[in-house]
Amino acid sequence: MRLPLERTDWALLSAYLLVAALGTWQSCLLVNDGAVYLTAAWLGNAWDLFFDQNTGRAVSTLFQFGLAWALRPLFGASSVAFITVAHVLYFAGPLALWLVLRAVELQRVYSQIYLAVASATVYFTSELIVGMGLWLIWLAVLARPASTPATIALASLIIAPLVAFTHPGVALVSLLFAVVGGLLLLLGRPFPRPLAIAAAVMGAVLLAAYFVTSALFQPSNPTVALAQVANKYDYANPVWLLATLGLFPMFAALWLLLIAPGLVAVRARWRLAPAAVLVVALAGMWFAAAGTGLLTWLYARHTAGHVLAVALALAVGAPAAWLLAARRPLTLYAAVLAVAAVSYNIDLFVFGRFVDQHLQPGAVDVDAQPAGWPPRFAGPYGLRSYLKWAVAPDYRRDVVVPMYDWYQVTLAFYSFFRSDRQSVLFHPVGRPGEWIPFECGAVDRARARPHDGKDQMFLDFLAGRYCVH
Repeated sequence: MRLPLERTDWALLSAYLLVAALGTWQSCLLVNDGAVYLTAAWLGNAWDLFFDQNTGRAVSTLFQFGLAWALRPLFGASSVAFITVAHVLYFAGPLALWLVLRAVELQRVYSQIYLAVASATVYFTSELIVGMGLWLIWLAVLARPASTPATIALASLIIAPLVAFTHPGVALVSLLFAVVGGLLLLLGRPFPRPLAIAAAVMGAVLLAAYFVTSALFQPSNPTVALAQVANKYDYANPVWLLATLGLFPMFAALWLLLIAPGLVAVRARWRLAPAAVLVVALAGMWFAAAGTGLLTWLYARHTAGHVLAVALALAVGAPAAWLLAARRPLTLYAAVLAVAAVSYNIDLFVFGRFVDQHLQPGAVDVDAQPAGWPPRFAGPYGLRSYLKWAVAPDYRRDVVVPMYDWYQVTLAFYSFFRSDRQSVLFHPVGRPGEWIPFECGAVDRARARPHDGKDQMFLDFLAGRYCVH
């Protein structure tokens, strides 16, 4: 029987719905990797154009964008409706996993921790969100006293292959959960020993699966392969993980709020006092309002899985105590996220209006315009983490545009859909190490299929300027 929603559930759910509503309103996926997935789905041959470059993460890709791709024929020439519905479906995915968790868990611990982490990472199209949800469903099934060995074996046989095709970071989540659980047992703190053993085995299986899938399904696009190699250790490098928290202190506050109830549940010597919880939350709100930008969500994914593993390990041994201790910290957590969502989407609104002023029919190289386009942000991040409004006198031109135009390649897709497929504003690409998502052969095959004049114009642009051989 599904557990009724309580105050903490409502706070987290309200924050997530606000994140989703604002993100859909401002088409938030079009300023990051989501722009490429949505463009491929709109043009129709999504797997050939781009999805196959991440075959090892196919379950996540299809979960996040597969239904939008399948429904593409229903939209005809209405790209605005397609982009809106695609965003709604994307944000509905984590909610579906949350509902499944609520149906199988005996305590709200799993669903609350998942919704908290998903809300803090969903603005970037991280495959880890899907992987963590499936892994938590598996663990919640194992934690049920009524689960028989046959039930556990069946759940593992079904979910392990699915998780293996989401994101390799889930292997680290599972292993870290097992390690923290083992340490708690050594310290005499409550923790279900079978869960530690099962998580260790699952982590080893997923790690082995990663090496197999990465060898079998290497991307054919050299720029995609280069990006994967450059970023493959970001989830395991402790120096980098700590650096991301210094770069975006909002997440240091959020993760402290998420871990704080577990410290109470396991009776740790060090824990956050109620006054300290409030101070952390207020600091988080400040950084959410004054430091949120595009890269905030990009780098959140690196620490999110680790924090989920630690928070869950601290909670599962004493769930009743955790739920009681979590009421205030997670309600404040939701408030920090709400502030961040508002701050982020105000910037997106400003960015969109700037782009609107430069739209004109056809393809336009913005770097060659007489008025000039704001230069790309090259770092360091500096005051953007603490007071982004004070970085430069012209906030829109010198802060917002460089921040949300950081992915130089996505401006073309953003402007194409924002102009209802009439204009393409673009930066020239092809510099060493630059990501060019489409292969020319795939673009040529897409051009051979029937398209209206607007899509044909865009495909011709891709073939001439935005594909790699």
